[in-house]
Amino acid sequence: MTTAQSPRTEPGQDVAAFVQHWYDILSSHEPVEDLLAYVIDDGLEMAFPERTLRGHADFRDWYAAVGESYGPQSHIVEKLRTDEHDGLVDVGVTVVWTAKNLSDGSVSALRIDQTWQLVRDPASGSLRIRTYHVGDLNPA
Repeated sequence: MTTAQSPRTEPGQDVAAFVQHWYDILSSHEPVEDLLAYVIDDGLEMAFPERTLRGHADFRDWYAAVGESYGPQSHIVEKLRTDEHDGLVDVGVTVVWTAKNLSDGSVSALRIDQTWQLVRDPASGSLRIRTYHVGDLNPA
């Protein structure tokens, strides 16, 4: 009996796809349930300048506030570094975030360095965000 094999990917290629997809669904402001599938609940630490999120409930609140504050937005990945070890993936990413502030109509473009740690499910290989730290916000 022959079984179908998935095509082999270069190391880090699935991580790059995960990161890009995360930013794509943030940019298009998908429903919060779609994003929760990408972050762990127990043990989550997402540190933004305005707040640190510790689980799905915090993420829901933060995401609602961002949706009320910012309209059309985009995330462009400029740099990506990955290092996988023991079922964890350390990620360094530089992203340019552009968004319209709904309160005054201004548009901001910021270059932001972030560090993440992803966990890889040993059975399925799927990735989820465990830590997500936003660094300095610099004009793009």
